[in-house]
Amino acid sequence: MGHMFIINAPYLFSTVWSLIKPWLDEATVRKIHILGKGYKTELQQYISPENLPSDLGGNCKCPGGCSLSDAGPWNPNHTNVV
Repeated sequence: MGHMFIINAPYLFSTVWSLIKPWLDEATVRKIHILGKGYKTELQQYISPENLPSDLGGNCKCPGGCSLSDAGPWNPNHTNVV
């Protein structure tokens, strides 16, 4: 896993996270980012704006909308030859 971002997390979530993380491996804890309202600056340290949808502070323009797009290295385009 690269990094996981939890965006606009409520204060209660951050409190629970601070209680749980001492029991997790330090390498795992470093990969999980709990971001509040001012998330855009930190998020863009890991993901460039052209790869973020506009509702997350980026300028990505995927056909059909970024939230519903399945574009990415996990779903390559394949052409079947019959």
